[in-house]
Amino acid sequence: MELRYPHKDNGMYILNKDQIDDIAAMVHKEYMPHVLEHTQPIDIDTFAADGLFLNVKNVTLGFTDSVLGVTAFGDEVLPCLDEMFRPSEIKVSEGMVLLHTWLMGYENRARRRFTLAHECAHWILHRKFHCPDNKNYTFRTQRPLLIACRSDNIEKKYHQLKTDEDWEEWQADSLAAALLMPLVPFRWTAGRLVQKCGRRYLTDKVNREYIEIVEEVANEFKVSKTAAEIRMKQLGFIRKEQRYAFSY
Repeated sequence: MELRYPHKDNGMYILNKDQIDDIAAMVHKEYMPHVLEHTQPIDIDTFAADGLFLNVKNVTLGFTDSVLGVTAFGDEVLPCLDEMFRPSEIKVSEGMVLLHTWLMGYENRARRRFTLAHECAHWILHRKFHCPDNKNYTFRTQRPLLIACRSDNIEKKYHQLKTDEDWEEWQADSLAAALLMPLVPFRWTAGRLVQKCGRRYLTDKVNREYIEIVEEVANEFKVSKTAAEIRMKQLGFIRKEQRYAFSY
């Protein structure tokens, strides 16, 4: 799949939300068109392995969940912990994705799905930004051959967009959401659930009804409530409550 979008001289794509949804739609049509037929959770593991040919491994990346995932664009050595939780290292190569073993627990299954989708998004969008063998772009001499994605950069509600790295994480988060929650089925689902309450959208006032609808949407796509909530806000199913100031 070839992406033809504007980019900087260094290979970083210049994308808006609509373009990211377009990229996700291209991925769905090429690799898993069935997910566009009705609401269903996508099989992100199969897509990563059979669609993108990524080598996904579960590794203890540290004593905390600070780094949840790593995508490698070349040969590197990464510190980690072995099975006895002793300091060790792992050799990574192009196309390898590491997921923190912390994500393997049942209670973290939605977070794992989003993290893997986030790493897939890096592979789709940012190989030109990191790969030193591509001579069409101007590369920094110390550009890393891997991306280490921290827990505070995945499923993030607000991104500060100042540096290329900021944009990189925002793009990966946005494409991950669009991959896991395809635009048309998501609109059907969120719209149907909101309309059950006799509305076209929810306000951002969190109450029982708000929580229940976000949970239902999250369950339909097997994503976290945070991911579903962010997607609903982006697509206008959750809007800011109008607050009026009266003067007498």
